[in-house]
Amino acid sequence: MGFRTMDDKEIAEFLAQPLVAVLAIDDPGWSPHVTPVWFHHLPEGNRFQVMTPAKSKKTRLHRTGSGELSLSIQTADGPTARYVNMQGVARFLPLDPALLQAMVTKYLPPEARAAYLANPPEDSMFDITPRRITTGVIG
Repeated sequence: MGFRTMDDKEIAEFLAQPLVAVLAIDDPGWSPHVTPVWFHHLPEGNRFQVMTPAKSKKTRLHRTGSGELSLSIQTADGPTARYVNMQGVARFLPLDPALLQAMVTKYLPPEARAAYLANPPEDSMFDITPRRITTGVIG
């Protein structure tokens, strides 16, 4: 069993998949708040975007904290695992309609998209600039 990092092409292909990321944000006095999220990667600026309701716990923690958070995107197939971990700083913004469309296209089957777009649960987003990205292939 071995370990290696991913090259740029592997990273791009991995992040284009409809994988669920795990977002972690500091919750002072407790362990970090961790939640599954859909994500969008913008390779041209090497940024990540995550949709969120403005009244969510992660949004509240972001507003009162440092603005730093982490994303972990991973897959496992038996003893083989692949991952991209990102630590960075997020800006909280109104939801960009282009992001909503990209997420719905990435994560939902065509027959479910119109209903989701008609009443999305998210109205805001995090635009995340990575400070550090680590990758790995184990197995």
